[in-house]
Amino acid sequence: MSDFSDAGSDYYDSDDSRIDGTNDSDFDDEPMIPQSKGKAKSRDVEHKSLSVAQLQELVDNDINSVASIIGLETPIVSILLRHFNWNNDRLIEKFLESADRVLQDSGEPASTGDDMDMSPPPAKRVRLESPFPPPSEFLCPVCCDDSPPTVFRLRCKHSFCKPCWQFYVTSKIKDEGQCTFACMHDDCSTIVDGPSISKLVEPSVNERYQELIRQSYVGAHPQLRFCPHPACTETVSCSSANKSSLATIVPTVRCASAHAFCFGCGFDSDHRPIICKFVKTWLKNAREDAGTAQWIKANTRTCPKCENNIEKNGGCNRILCRHCNHQFCWLCMKNWDVHGYNNEVCNAWKEPEPDALKTAAKQSLEKWLFYFDRFNNHEISARLDEELCSRTEEKMVEWQETSKMSWIESTFMRDAVDELTRCRLTLKWTYAMAYFLAPGNDKEIFEAIQADLEKAVEDLSQLLEEPVEADSVKSLRQRMLDKTVYVRGRHEVVLQDTADRLEQNRWEWNESSE
Repeated sequence: MSDFSDAGSDYYDSDDSRIDGTNDSDFDDEPMIPQSKGKAKSRDVEHKSLSVAQLQELVDNDINSVASIIGLETPIVSILLRHFNWNNDRLIEKFLESADRVLQDSGEPASTGDDMDMSPPPAKRVRLESPFPPPSEFLCPVCCDDSPPTVFRLRCKHSFCKPCWQFYVTSKIKDEGQCTFACMHDDCSTIVDGPSISKLVEPSVNERYQELIRQSYVGAHPQLRFCPHPACTETVSCSSANKSSLATIVPTVRCASAHAFCFGCGFDSDHRPIICKFVKTWLKNAREDAGTAQWIKANTRTCPKCENNIEKNGGCNRILCRHCNHQFCWLCMKNWDVHGYNNEVCNAWKEPEPDALKTAAKQSLEKWLFYFDRFNNHEISARLDEELCSRTEEKMVEWQETSKMSWIESTFMRDAVDELTRCRLTLKWTYAMAYFLAPGNDKEIFEAIQADLEKAVEDLSQLLEEPVEADSVKSLRQRMLDKTVYVRGRHEVVLQDTADRLEQNRWEWNESSE
């Protein structure tokens, strides 16, 4: 391999010659909150999180492996691999068939003399840099400076002053986000190589160049995907989530920073149990509906008794009108005295009676609003539960300082809210899934287990809104811990049942899932 160190000259040159060469507790009354295990664990797709260094190691290994076979410098191999979209086997096959054709197609300078003979396997390497005396007369073709401080010449033998090179390369990398770009000379297709870039630009720009190469590598490998969470630099490798499997699994993965996302569609959170195809359709419909009267309807209610407008400020669906003290269900608007959590189930869409005055479009809109309203409600409720917990935790810290309550004992509310958040995330996507499910026995079973989870979630949310006093905090803690365990169990039932039916291809949809 050639030495890429600085030759100690203000003039740089490249020629095309080839040369050889969980919290723990000590209290007996503390119930253990079980983690998912057994059959449910088998539903998780196998995956591995890669750091930036580990991803760079994958890139370097591929480059070095191909370089050892075709006998070219690693910077040139990197250019060739990008030209072949990181398909190692195809590059090697084409290179052994006709090395000159591969180099020409990828923009490498034409060989001269004996260098044209590169019979397989070629034991030659493209030399990137060698000392070259500066010319006695030079005029930069870009800025027309006839006495530049330094001159740089790429391996295609085109020379420009170093400041022009620096501006050009920096703009290509930083402004245009390119890692593969050609020489500045008109009609020259030679790609600027990595060592030349490292000599021309600041370290931060060179690091961006390396990042763009890694992005190119990940984009060419379907089994790799960057974590979509902001500022996260992890990459996840998952070989079992291919396009053909996305109709039967929801490939939820977690990076090393514990960020959950869907490997199949790249959605930045866990959208189980609904499959990727319907997530895209649902979100598209939601975006089109945003800002309309239907969106406003999903976020506000009119009291069925006094008709005052009400905005929800808590996670529980039991609403008390402050104007007339009437209690009703936020979702179905029925009187809470006869509704409660057990007497009436309002999670299932009921087909309306035939009405000649209602068009198909109107019925479709009503169905969409029914499911979107409940989807949006769980999203809002999760945020309100979090806010309520934050306010209450401040009081808990005060009691912890003034009483005998330990830190472990005081975290029960945070555990409950974390579980509520996970369950509401699943519940909101169950409503999106139900929207696409065809009527039938399977959908009725699905809505039954959905209702069980929703009731458990609302019970736990109701506990969060109970006033917390010093003399009742231990009793509330025990009830909340017990309910958290129960909610987690119901949550697992929903995830496991839907995953089983997906895998067995038992769901019937009202539109194609392909």
